[in-house]
Amino acid sequence: MVDVVAAALPADSAKSPPWPELRDDLAIFSGPKSHDGLPTWTLHDPLAHRYFRLGWLEFECLQRWGIANPEQIASTIEEETPLEADATDVEQFCLFLTHQHLTKANGAESSRRFAQQLKAGKSSFGVWLLHNYLFMRIPLLKIDPFLKRIVPCLDIVFKKPFIVVLAIFACLAFYLVAQQWTQFTHSFMYVLTPEGVLATACMLSLSKVVHEFGHAFAASHFGCRVPTMGVALLLGMPVLWTDVTDAWRLSDRKQRLTIDAAGMIAELTLAIFATILWTMLPDGAFRSGIYLLASTAWVLTLAINLNPFMRFDGYYLLADGLDIANLQDRSFALARWRMRESLFGFGHPAPETWSKNRYRLLLVYAYGTWIYRLILFTGIAWAVYYFFFKVLGLALFAVEIGWFVIRPMIKEISAWREQIKAHDKPIRPRLAWLLPIAALAILFVPWQTHLIVPGLLHAQAQSTLYSPQPAQVKKLWVHEGDTVKAGQILMELTSPDLDFEIASAQREWTELSDQLASQSLELSLARHNPIDAETLQSTLAKLEGLRAAHKKLTVRSAFSGRIRDLSDILRPGEWLAKDEVLGDVETPVATVVAYAEEADVGRLKLDGAGRFYPEGGDLSPFGVSVLTIDKTGTRQLNLEELASTHGGAIAVRPDAERRLVPEQGIYRVLLQVENSNSKLPITVRGRLSLETPPESLVERVLRSAAAVVIRESGW
Repeated sequence: MVDVVAAALPADSAKSPPWPELRDDLAIFSGPKSHDGLPTWTLHDPLAHRYFRLGWLEFECLQRWGIANPEQIASTIEEETPLEADATDVEQFCLFLTHQHLTKANGAESSRRFAQQLKAGKSSFGVWLLHNYLFMRIPLLKIDPFLKRIVPCLDIVFKKPFIVVLAIFACLAFYLVAQQWTQFTHSFMYVLTPEGVLATACMLSLSKVVHEFGHAFAASHFGCRVPTMGVALLLGMPVLWTDVTDAWRLSDRKQRLTIDAAGMIAELTLAIFATILWTMLPDGAFRSGIYLLASTAWVLTLAINLNPFMRFDGYYLLADGLDIANLQDRSFALARWRMRESLFGFGHPAPETWSKNRYRLLLVYAYGTWIYRLILFTGIAWAVYYFFFKVLGLALFAVEIGWFVIRPMIKEISAWREQIKAHDKPIRPRLAWLLPIAALAILFVPWQTHLIVPGLLHAQAQSTLYSPQPAQVKKLWVHEGDTVKAGQILMELTSPDLDFEIASAQREWTELSDQLASQSLELSLARHNPIDAETLQSTLAKLEGLRAAHKKLTVRSAFSGRIRDLSDILRPGEWLAKDEVLGDVETPVATVVAYAEEADVGRLKLDGAGRFYPEGGDLSPFGVSVLTIDKTGTRQLNLEELASTHGGAIAVRPDAERRLVPEQGIYRVLLQVENSNSKLPITVRGRLSLETPPESLVERVLRSAAAVVIRESGW
């Protein structure tokens, strides 16, 4: 009999679940008007401390929730309000409330569904760690009672006169700093020292305390509860955070904007007065600390907090300014829909209906955020690779790239495949396909036939001329740019002191020689012969050394070449100090020394062609060919001109002995200049474009990754 009755009923009535009841602890408040002028309401879930923005239709559904039938609720709304509604809208809203755990559990089926949702929401420790090691919040203080006592004393800072006074002091700070701008900018170099890093961290902490209390004071001023203040670990660095979620209660959008901006205003206030104080203080440790406080506050406020692409103050200011709650999620959903429709034309409706201007703005924001996150997460991946020890650095690098960059792409491609399978019409080629096709071509087609590496042009052989000792210029035989031969006299120097020493040693040697000759005639004097003979040999050695030094006063060329950088003081009669540089002799044949990364050196071939592009633009590019390629990596960079510490392109770090150690594996490549007869500068830094077999970007990335793994793992 039961089966018959069940069969007589409509299928939906037999299978439809019981109508869920709303939780008794939910609260609803009037919200601000939306951008199109329609009223909104705010639903508060006190258990999860979450707020939901509801539109007019959702509010009317809640007003009639006791009817417990979606068709009747929709028809009642259409009869009693100007809104258009159908049962599908009501059912979708009911499903939303159920998924957000805003309804009671009615019976075993509802309890089982809630248990499944709770289990699905839980993640393993590894997934939790992946989500939280970049940013983890730790609640510490309950400050709401303190705020209730102190905020009434700060009412003046929320009035317009305070903003006017602050603007006047800001103009004064800019004026005073402009008078000492050079000193202000050069003081920033102190931040790069170890002491400066520690001091900056301390001042940064103070600045963030002021920032978070600014949010807390503003929220409490407008009657919101501030339950918690704590510490957030951002890449392991502790920063303060304040829970001002209660600001969603406010129906006045200006009040929410004030809470959003209060942290930056508090930080800017600190920066303004610290800047003014810095201009007045004498030099010393206290002034340096004030400078760090001012500079960190300015930089953080303008460069980081105003960033709308991450969930900092700039994002909430933009979201509240546009009155678009959950700006990122909604813009991302719209951008994904637009991209899928442009590529495949599924014909699915848009997630939401927006005006033309807001539609464009949301798309630009979503795509801009995706590009920013791609750059940011790639940068974070490199940062964790360099900051942690190598094994952990490689693992975290792989996690960053895999989880935050590759994983979202794979999920989106999977969504494409599912929607293509569910689409009942064949997918036709579209003009929008040119964009991904071009991207794939750039990534996978071997189009890179040149390798760009840093290099230094210099002579194949070079000899620097020095003054062997204090001397006077007697005669100069050459001029700047002259071509000389091996052994040719370049200049003659004279030294009166050396001439005197040679003459004295000559007389002493003559006297000792005569004395030894006379001693051989008398037996009484012959006993001194061994001592006198030894003295004679010592004097002779001294005389030969002085003559050799005198011979060096005639400066000759060690090889055939050209004269470069001849000293301006080389005029007859001018005195020279010992080891004073006189000029250079270089061979006319020039070579280029370049350094290729470990992952790229395999692409280079002996006798391979290329071009050298000098820096500065004063010298035209010229051709080169590969002579030699080192088989082992360079452990110490000897060419300071190419080091990053001297403005070069090779990243290095000085070791304990101040040697320049490359940060990554590089190999030295020696190249011959094709037209060696042209007059080239003695030393020129530049870049080389070397011809290589065709290679795609993907091949390069994979090869570079393999080289890093092999090098860091010690294989």
